[in-house]
Amino acid sequence: MIDSSDFRLMKLVHALVWSGLVISGLAVLTACSPAAEKAPPIPAVYVTPVHNDHGEDMRILSGAVRPRIESDLAFRAGGKVTARLVDLGQAVRAGQPLARIDAADYQLAADAAAEQLRAAQVDATQAASDAARFKRLLLDGSVGAADHERQQARSDAAAARVVQAERQLEVLRNRAGYAVLTAPFDGVVTGLQIEVGQMVDEAQPVMVLAKPGELEVVVDVPEALAAGLREKVAQARIAGIPDLVKLRLRELAPSASAQTRTFRARYAIASPPPGLRMGVTADVQLAGKDATTSAELPSGALLTTNKTPSVWLVDDKAGTLTQQTVTLLSQSTDQVRVTGLPDGVLVVSAGAQKLDAGMKVQAVMRPGSL
Repeated sequence: MIDSSDFRLMKLVHALVWSGLVISGLAVLTACSPAAEKAPPIPAVYVTPVHNDHGEDMRILSGAVRPRIESDLAFRAGGKVTARLVDLGQAVRAGQPLARIDAADYQLAADAAAEQLRAAQVDATQAASDAARFKRLLLDGSVGAADHERQQARSDAAAARVVQAERQLEVLRNRAGYAVLTAPFDGVVTGLQIEVGQMVDEAQPVMVLAKPGELEVVVDVPEALAAGLREKVAQARIAGIPDLVKLRLRELAPSASAQTRTFRARYAIASPPPGLRMGVTADVQLAGKDATTSAELPSGALLTTNKTPSVWLVDDKAGTLTQQTVTLLSQSTDQVRVTGLPDGVLVVSAGAQKLDAGMKVQAVMRPGSL
């Protein structure tokens, strides 16, 4: 006969056995279930930035960014260069010495003029004293009026020679000072044509100083375009600047260069972008005022699934796609020309037919698209 305590023990053993079987079964089922599916990788797509231009109606000329004020500097006296105090590209302040020539001969001439001035002053003092004495003698009748007038004339001539000697000394001292070439304004040295030991003539250009504050685009225009240049809309694509820069024609040379038969045009930059540097290249785009701007894209960028042509725009930060309707102007095997896209947006340029709106992508710049 089984007592109550043994019966309770048997029930507990049976419960533990059944629990073990259930746990083992769950473990087997878990081990046999397929692994959790991994998130699919984000696909990479080639993108091309949009650059609008005037297409076939546009002419492109190569130019450069130059300072509006650029001066050729020269010594006001000739001689041998003894010191060049600046280098190409160096910023200088107004009045700063830039170069020196040998001033020994000019200083000797100034010293000689100073001695001549002293001699003239002695003569003038003596002549004035004699004139005063003759005036006293005239009063007591010792000399005649004619003698007094001749002595007074000598005194006046001696005084005039003093003034002449003073002016001559000033000129020669200035000439000695011209041996030092100084900067006429704050600027940057953009050209050097001298070295120490070189002989230079008076007024011979030896360096170029530019004011970097106001920059402009300089371009040489062919004869065929010069006549209607003022009727053209001008923009420039400048090295290092991502966006097109609007230009305004400021100056057009009245005659062509004898060597190149081109007209030098200077364009003011409407809104100078940050980072603009002088000396960089600028491709000037010229088009008629009524010309329509458009962008050239690889043919793989165009979506043809709908009746209306469109492209995929990529949000570079979010990595999402947005479909944008465009107007198709022309199409070839490799390229399409469209309107309706702002400058700088990224367009999927390959495999556009395989993408969907809102799809996550990774933008990769298409080689040669910048």
